Amino acid sequence: MNVENELKTYIRDEVLRDPAQSIADDEQLISTGRIDSLGLIQILTHISERYRVDLMRDGNPDDFESVRSIAAAIKRRTA
Repeated sequence: MNVENELKTYIRDEVLRDPAQSIADDEQLISTGRIDSLGLIQILTHISERYRVDLMRDGNPDDFESVRSIAAAIKRRTA
């Protein structure tokens, strides 16, 4: 499973708690209110545990806006 799909699955199942929800790779997650601050912390904790990447410390706020931007930040730090 690629990073984008893994993140979408995690967000749907664990953050939104609705596996039927669809999430587009470029969908604005935070500015639209789809993900709140607690949801963002859940996602960042998952990334830290799963990918061993600390986006909370090293991240740029723009890195957290969409699944695509989060995945790109992970890939930059694991390359």
